[in-house]
Amino acid sequence: MVTAFVLLNVPAKSSGEVVKELRKHHEIREACAVYGEADVMIKIQAASLEELDRLVMEVIQGDPNVRSTRTYLGIESLHWEKREAA
Repeated sequence: MVTAFVLLNVPAKSSGEVVKELRKHHEIREACAVYGEADVMIKIQAASLEELDRLVMEVIQGDPNVRSTRTYLGIESLHWEKREAA
C-alpha cells in the first residue's frame, strides 16, 4: 500500500467542484479545501506506485480545473493513523 498526500492548486472558486469530482475515486480517502498556498489537499491510498502514478498523472492532472500538484509520499514505517472507538 502506498500512502500519498497531494496538494492541488485550482482556480479561484473551483475548490468545491474539484473536491466533489475527487469523491468518485475510491483510492482518494480524503479531500479538503484548505487555506494557504494550496487550495485542496487530498490523501490517497493506492495499491502500488503504478496506481498512484495513474491517478495523479492521468486523473488528477487531467482535470482542467487542476493547475498544478505537489505530491508527498508517506514513509510507511513511520506512519500511524488514529482511529476513534466506535
